[in-house]
Amino acid sequence: MYGTLAGNMTAIAYYLYFQFIGISFIFLLFRREKPLPKLLIGSVSGSLLLTWLPVLLSFFCGFTRTAHLLALLLTLPISFVSFRLYHLRRPLSENLRRIITSLSRHWLFCTVFLLFMIFWCYLLHTHIILPDKNGAVYTGQCTYGDMNMHLGFITSLARQGAFPPDYSIMPGVRLSYPFLSDSISASLYLSGASLRLAYILPMVFAMAQIFTAVYLNADTFLSSHRKSPARKGTFPGTGASYGNMLVCLLFFLNGGFGFAYFLDRTEEHAYWFSDIFTGFYTTPTNLVDCNIRWVNVIADMFLPQRATLFGYALLFPTLWLLYRAAFHNHQEYFPLAGLFAAGLPMIHTHSFLSAGIISAVWLLLWLFQKLYPVQANLSSAEKSTSVSPTGRTSLKQCRPGSWILAAFLCIMCLLQLFQKQGQGTANPITSELLMLMGISLFAGTAAFGIFLLIRYLKRHGWRELLIGWGIFLACIILFALPQLLFWTFGQVAEGGFVRGYFNWGNKGDFYPWFYLKNIGAPLLLIIGGCCTCNRSNAPLFLPALFLWWLAEFIVFTPNTYDNNKILYAAYFLLCIGAADYGLKLYDKIKNLPGCRVLTGLFLFTCSFSAILTLGREAISRYQLYSPSQMALAEYVDEHTAPDAVFLTNTRHNNEIASLTGRSIVCGADSFLYFHGLDTSQRKADLQLMYEAPLENMDLYEKYHVTYVVISAYERNSYRIIEEMFQNYFTEVLSFGDVRLYQMP
Repeated sequence: MYGTLAGNMTAIAYYLYFQFIGISFIFLLFRREKPLPKLLIGSVSGSLLLTWLPVLLSFFCGFTRTAHLLALLLTLPISFVSFRLYHLRRPLSENLRRIITSLSRHWLFCTVFLLFMIFWCYLLHTHIILPDKNGAVYTGQCTYGDMNMHLGFITSLARQGAFPPDYSIMPGVRLSYPFLSDSISASLYLSGASLRLAYILPMVFAMAQIFTAVYLNADTFLSSHRKSPARKGTFPGTGASYGNMLVCLLFFLNGGFGFAYFLDRTEEHAYWFSDIFTGFYTTPTNLVDCNIRWVNVIADMFLPQRATLFGYALLFPTLWLLYRAAFHNHQEYFPLAGLFAAGLPMIHTHSFLSAGIISAVWLLLWLFQKLYPVQANLSSAEKSTSVSPTGRTSLKQCRPGSWILAAFLCIMCLLQLFQKQGQGTANPITSELLMLMGISLFAGTAAFGIFLLIRYLKRHGWRELLIGWGIFLACIILFALPQLLFWTFGQVAEGGFVRGYFNWGNKGDFYPWFYLKNIGAPLLLIIGGCCTCNRSNAPLFLPALFLWWLAEFIVFTPNTYDNNKILYAAYFLLCIGAADYGLKLYDKIKNLPGCRVLTGLFLFTCSFSAILTLGREAISRYQLYSPSQMALAEYVDEHTAPDAVFLTNTRHNNEIASLTGRSIVCGADSFLYFHGLDTSQRKADLQLMYEAPLENMDLYEKYHVTYVVISAYERNSYRIIEEMFQNYFTEVLSFGDVRLYQMP
């Protein structure tokens, strides 16, 4: 659990080795690409290799050091050949100088990136099982819950070594949650690292990948719209635009008007400003009582939810590769984009779903672009021989965004009105009807896509489509479909995950008001961007529309709140469109008196709620495990078999499951229920085993229990007669109020 110096160094070297492999290979493969994209894609490739290669080998030899050693040996030829071939023409020092020179042109990005990563590392330091001198372990506000589950996945994979793994908090049930976001840390833990280092190190690189990918996507999407020097907004020698940094601000410092609830000084006010920094989840971006649900991505998504963090770290580079391949004529990126997307299902299923929808919409736009190219881009010969020249200019200038947005809002408002009118009666808006409405848009679009595909094949044939999108789709079918069949579909079907549900997080507010107060000032730029949407920025707004529609009508887990993982992928695209519109708007008003002051106030309003929330996280401190819990965990980790099963209560901060990797009979409903698992029978059996152990020895045999924990948690949960355990079980540990008994 604590690791050793040698183990920590080995784990760091093992992780950095895979980073080196990925970067070397990408620098060799894409020689003409700029260094910053190559560093990003190479780093993501290295992380993906470290995630998947040991897992694939674990099917044959378990999740063991043998599997990881084989993964290392298999990659040695790749790393050696890539490094030698890339540096064959130039010495290493010259290549490093070229990289540093190229990055120096992005000094504004590098400066913001460095400051951002320092703050991120500080949050990781204070939130991830921070030990105290009294023997307790502390954490922050947002990681008090979910981190316990992820710790359990990491330690159980490393300690038990069984593959495919079962839930350590529900042994006998296959682990179908996207656990590969934790297996990468389990690999480091297995290499001898401390649990704290194994948890933190991959998260540092994942956030660096996300920040860089957001910046590069913004740069790529917005570059085609920078036509005048005034629009570039660059500092001399940087190459980083105001627009790119604006996208980063809107996305990472997202937050609505929730701060207003803490500035209210009327008699009805419910919160003081100080409550932000002293309460538990009373922040301007997560105030459930006031229907504030649009949480900050750093504080409530990336820091506590590892699957989302590692999913977006792969999703955003995938979108950059795919956009470059489809719309910038870089077909060599299609295979890598397909491999990245295919690796997503067991890292983060919501990101895989988002990638699938975005890529499908982009395919339709690609077909439409090939069939109806922009008139200005055609040669005179092409103009004379084109099929329908009369519509091309109008198609380019057509701006249907305002009509689409108005229709979308009308449908949502009317549906909400019908739902309210049907409350208390036989509501005609059933789950099945909502499911049908959610599917309808995709069914209609699929029919239109088939029409475009037939026309494209008649005009251009198969070749270009197959060597581009065909390879992308083949990668997904070959590598993603087996994951879905083996892990995902079974749990989804058994748990009844997919169902119709309207407006995922809204608890009664009028539909436009809910999003205005939750998203806040950026919504004004988003609406402006939607209303001025044309063909050039359709790849931003159309996929966002489909993702938003899906998230408003269909939920994919028992926890409807999880739909925000789809919405944030859409919001990422909308932030780029909003920044583009904001730059256009600023060009028109920049000469007005007080324009810069108003712009500063607007940006401050966009980010104020997020700043307050992150400030709260920076100072939050809660005890996660007491000294007695840590003493118990240390004893269990050192003196019990890895496959031992423990009887404990169902607390979420279970030191046995989280810190030692051992299995317990039943874990917390806050984890298992939202994974679609029914715990009612096991919880009833737990009560019988604690309150009448001698009469229920068959249950001990049924669950293969070898140790029983009795602490303050169990005493508060059950009516335990401890004399029975003292007389008939063997006491192996007594520390404070904790007793550990072994089965006779």
